[in-house]
Amino acid sequence: MIPAISDAAGPEPRPYSYDIKPDEEQKYRKGMLGLASDALRARLKEISPTVQGPKPAARSSATRRPLLKEQPTFENVQFRAFDLWSTNEPVFVVSATAHMPPAPGTAADPSQAYYVTLVAKKNIYDELRKLYVGVTDDRHLDQTPRLELIDAVDADGDGRGELLFRRISDTGRAWGVYRAGADQLFPLFEGTPPGQ
Repeated sequence: MIPAISDAAGPEPRPYSYDIKPDEEQKYRKGMLGLASDALRARLKEISPTVQGPKPAARSSATRRPLLKEQPTFENVQFRAFDLWSTNEPVFVVSATAHMPPAPGTAADPSQAYYVTLVAKKNIYDELRKLYVGVTDDRHLDQTPRLELIDAVDADGDGRGELLFRRISDTGRAWGVYRAGADQLFPLFEGTPPGQ
C-alpha cells in the first residue's frame, strides 16, 4: 500500500523537517525515551493482573528501601523532529520496540515486545509536553493500534503539516492522519483495514 495526497491547486510542497543540532537531538531523544519509559511502566501497571490477598506487614520507615524503577531496553528507535506550522516550534516523534527486564523473583518473559509511539512538543520552558502516547503489544492491538510514522504531509492543503502514520491493529493495516495541537494529537482521518 502506498498513500498519496495530491491537490492540483494546492500549495508548493515543502519539507517539514526541523533543523536540529546533534547535541540538541541527543538531549531531546534522551528526554523522549525517558517519557516513553514512564509510559511503558504505567501501561504495564494497567495491564498486569493483580492478586488479592493478605496485606504484607508494614515495615518501619528506617528499613524501607526505595522501589527500583526497571528500565526498558529500546530497539529500532526512530526519532524525528518536525516544524509543522513553520513557527520554529518543534514537534518530536519517537517510536521504538521495548523490552522489560524480568523483575527479581518473577517469570517475566524478556522476549515480550512492546511498541511505543510518543509525540511531544517543546514548550517555552524547554520542557517536553506529551501530545500522544501509544503503548501496545501483539496481544493488545485490538485496544491500542501500533502507530508507525511515515512522514509529515500537508493533508488538507492549508500549508501546515500533519503527521501520517500507518496504523496496525489486530485486523490489519490502515492509514491515519493527525494534527498536532497545543495539548494533544487530533485525528483528521483514520482508515479501516481492507476487507472491513
